[in-house]
Amino acid sequence: MARPPLVLETWGRIRRTTLGGRPAAVAYYRDSDGVTRKMERRAKTHAQAEQALVRALRDRVAPTGETITRESTLAELAETWLDEIEKEGRAAATIARYRGTVNAQINEHVGRVRIREATPPRLQRITDRVAESSGPAQARMLGVVLNGMCSLAVRYGAAPSNAADELRLPKRTKNAVRAPGVDDVRALRAAMRAWDAKPPHRDGSIHDLADFADVLLGTGCRPGEALALRWDDVDLDGGWITITATVVRIAGKGLERQEQPKSEESRRRLALPRFVLDALTSRRVQAYNEWVFPSAVGTLRWPENVRAQWKTALKDTSVSWVTPKDCRKAVATVLGVEDAQLQLGHAPGSTVTDRHYVEKPLERPNVAARLEVFAAENGE
Repeated sequence: MARPPLVLETWGRIRRTTLGGRPAAVAYYRDSDGVTRKMERRAKTHAQAEQALVRALRDRVAPTGETITRESTLAELAETWLDEIEKEGRAAATIARYRGTVNAQINEHVGRVRIREATPPRLQRITDRVAESSGPAQARMLGVVLNGMCSLAVRYGAAPSNAADELRLPKRTKNAVRAPGVDDVRALRAAMRAWDAKPPHRDGSIHDLADFADVLLGTGCRPGEALALRWDDVDLDGGWITITATVVRIAGKGLERQEQPKSEESRRRLALPRFVLDALTSRRVQAYNEWVFPSAVGTLRWPENVRAQWKTALKDTSVSWVTPKDCRKAVATVLGVEDAQLQLGHAPGSTVTDRHYVEKPLERPNVAARLEVFAAENGE
């Protein structure tokens, strides 16, 4: 009966011998392409030759033509992973965030580490270091990137398991949701109208935060979704807007309209309340290009600039704490979890809406009278 072949990527018995008059060690190694190859190492002593051969066998790179092997570096793995998720059609903004993490954390700290060296303890140490130096949010993002990379390594057969599966990442700090109430929203809208009425600080700057705030408050859309609106997305006769895109910053390119919102659930058509329809109708009459909220030069408007204006407009008011994103919380709290999930573009059944957008009332139903039963005597 024929001898069974060696298991892939393992070697047989190491034999000491003499080659060319020098101590040597020899063994047969079965590469991942299925071919068994003879390997040898020579040294001053047989022990040194055997040690050298064991290192070579362990570090063996099979000539398979694979782009990723266990000898590939984490920098090479990261680049392959980024290419794959880009081909999958991931959002450009998401890929940009991942690439920023790869450049700042992976390539900087562990880029030359080989896949076979990327053990869970080693990945945990770098994650802990990033948490201390750059903060918990960066560490959590690094964990996401490492998990995706190591999963790809497993699929390529370059690693036996995902070394990032058990990473201990910093927990998110859960703060109670604070949503603007009806009185807060009224104060907000009044402050925005007062800001818009002021003369601009420089020629050509735009004061139109009241309309922008109304769109956020009347739809629950994300600020980036509102800034990506074209007039083609607005149906004034039917009283609808259709959310199909968002604005994103792309490294090396600047601001772009990403032709897909944050998630598939974020594609939605929303009915407009009367105050939003009135604001958009007025803007449509004065519109001079395709954007609903253009910049002063008629291009997409930078979200950072809007947030800066927003903060200035609300300075020294009772609602200075309210941000554009808080308008989504106001909408969610008024609508309740089930309707808010659909309105805000969250997946049905997701806990995101309840955990992060709907404010929980401090007071609970008054059941004091019903609890008197514990003190009643003789069943009275």
